[in-house]
Amino acid sequence: METSDDFTKQLNQKLQTSARSRTYCYAKVLILYWKDGHEDFQTEGQELGQMFRDSFQYGVEEFAIPTSQSYLQLHNFVTQSVLHAAKIADEKGGAPLLIIHYGGHGDRNDDKVQGEERRSVWAAHAKGEPTLEWFRIQDDIKNADADVLLLLDCCFAAQAGRARERRPGRFELLAASAMGMKTPQPGERSFTRALIREIKRCVQRNGYVAIADLHRRLVAREANLHATPVHVMLTPTQPTMRLSPLPQKFCSSANEDIEGPYFQLLFRTVGQLNKAHIEELAQWLGADMPRMVTALHVQNILETTTQIQSFVEKVRQDGQPLAKTLDEPAFEDILKAWDNVQALVEQHIAQQNSAFRTQENMIIIKERVRRFLIQLEAENSAFVDTVERKILNSTRLTDLSALSEAIDDPATQMFGIADQLRLRRLVHKSSVFGMPQSESKAAANAHFAVMQEYKNYGRYVDPGEMPDLTARVAHLAELLNAPKSPGFLSLRCCRWSHDHSENRFVLDFEIPHPYETTPGAYHTLQSIILHSKASARPSLNDRFKIAFLLAKAVQKWHSVGWVHQGISSPNVLFFSLKNETTIDYSRPFLQGFEFARPGSDPSIGRSNDDIAFNVYRHPSRQGSLRKGHTKMHDIYSLGVVLLEIGLWQSALHIVSHKIKGPVTPNSMLQRLQGACLERLAHYAGASYQEAVHVCLTSSFEVELDDENESRLATSFQTRVIDELGKGAPIY
Repeated sequence: METSDDFTKQLNQKLQTSARSRTYCYAKVLILYWKDGHEDFQTEGQELGQMFRDSFQYGVEEFAIPTSQSYLQLHNFVTQSVLHAAKIADEKGGAPLLIIHYGGHGDRNDDKVQGEERRSVWAAHAKGEPTLEWFRIQDDIKNADADVLLLLDCCFAAQAGRARERRPGRFELLAASAMGMKTPQPGERSFTRALIREIKRCVQRNGYVAIADLHRRLVAREANLHATPVHVMLTPTQPTMRLSPLPQKFCSSANEDIEGPYFQLLFRTVGQLNKAHIEELAQWLGADMPRMVTALHVQNILETTTQIQSFVEKVRQDGQPLAKTLDEPAFEDILKAWDNVQALVEQHIAQQNSAFRTQENMIIIKERVRRFLIQLEAENSAFVDTVERKILNSTRLTDLSALSEAIDDPATQMFGIADQLRLRRLVHKSSVFGMPQSESKAAANAHFAVMQEYKNYGRYVDPGEMPDLTARVAHLAELLNAPKSPGFLSLRCCRWSHDHSENRFVLDFEIPHPYETTPGAYHTLQSIILHSKASARPSLNDRFKIAFLLAKAVQKWHSVGWVHQGISSPNVLFFSLKNETTIDYSRPFLQGFEFARPGSDPSIGRSNDDIAFNVYRHPSRQGSLRKGHTKMHDIYSLGVVLLEIGLWQSALHIVSHKIKGPVTPNSMLQRLQGACLERLAHYAGASYQEAVHVCLTSSFEVELDDENESRLATSFQTRVIDELGKGAPIY
């Protein structure tokens, strides 16, 4: 009789084998075409091979099928490749991958024996000989201990999907056309060209490509294919393959010395385990486990909840040093945010305990768990956001010593608030030296794309003002160079310089890696509103998210004591992913910071009567007697941008349409507020309208405030951020 130790040993052995396929230790792409075939098949196959070589670091080998001894020559080449892959995989203790691409003609297999199914036969030409029976070679490699992916760009390609059976590895077919169907010749609408495009997009977005997802993209209308591709799992019990770049250094899963996080799982079974159960468990835990293991993400969410719980318990016991910076109302808000997290967890546990688990209900249960994890992550984020706001708005963090003490607190490190506190310290430091010009040779020679922003000061500036101007630019560059969370929507300033001949300062910003492209190639929100075609415009949901992200970014900058002074749609930037023309609307960037100082200081510079510029400025900030820039002025400018996003119309058009003569600051204000009240709710909803109206009218109902303007911050959260959030659901 087998003991539990025996089952444990057997299960671990199965898991060690099945888990190998999570990361390939060896990958080879075989590019097949006929030696005497159309040369365009060879060209497209080579392009596909080059893509796998550059983007995945896979080995690539071509084979031109000869017209003489075609079957034997190809059989020998393919089988030798399979054996070589298996040998290397055994030596490395990992899983091998073999990708076989064929570009050429397919044969109908009309001369089959009566009663037989049509199988995969290849042909050198559209008509006539020679042909070869690919299905026989496919049968001979089906038992290879390797994952095999067939990419067949030929007519009748899906006929290779007849045989489906169990085998050691995974075997998948992605065919250009269905059985009995033809596919176009090489060209822009060919299956191979579509493969290259879609694989590149998947890798750029996700870092990998799942074959089942790739097929869904290929059958979509956007792929623009003449024939409908077919995806066949030739080993139906196995999950789809995921292709990702080969690691520079492969580590076998059998290596127990690898350092990294681990966790324990407790399973409850309905009865005693047998060998069949072990096979199923190994399949589930091993081969079905994604390479980028999602369980680690779940663990992180639950770990965050545990950290939050520990923090709250210490706060309640007055054992949390950071709690000394918080007043009683802040305590209450933080505990209320924790109650929301607790209520969500308790509700989920109650639902799970009451659920009657049947095969039919498992889909519902899985969806319920998925939604719970999304909601839990949102509640965790809301809690951390509340703690961050309460700490940053605390009047007890106004001196540098208190800030330094808070930065060193483990709680601020745990919740990621330390960087914001460092920014606050940087904003309020008494002696401003800033970042030196042309910051480090490493930055100047860095291998990343940059965009430049110019700060013109005019040829007639008072020489006595230059030291102050230079210090402010250096300070701004230092702030924009400092580490900060993505929520600030800020590009990193990698260096700056003073261009005396052009009377300007030059700031260089690093373009994030996914968008590395031609320097200066970006899109402003204004240009998108004015010039984008309907198909290229962001959806309404995208626009809600853009508005929400911009408002959150303004909130974050204000929380560290910095005002932007130049919020406008020309200063909201978007990039396209590398090698793509589609704009990524999920990541707006806020640029164009003026020579700003902390909100309590008046700004400097000459007045500007340009209506295209003034339309974003509060009336009190226009003209020669303008007031110093404040947070409220930033919020007004934000309101103008939010109005543009909601109506999808430029602010300049709103204030100047059918107006003859000069446009005054007050008439601009009236036109903007009128457009908000009369039209915005129809296009973006009542909540969005309310948020914009509050910004444009400065109606935050705050008369007396402290030096951190914490009451304004609280009102901005409830009357703007929360209202905008209603249009950007988390799931």
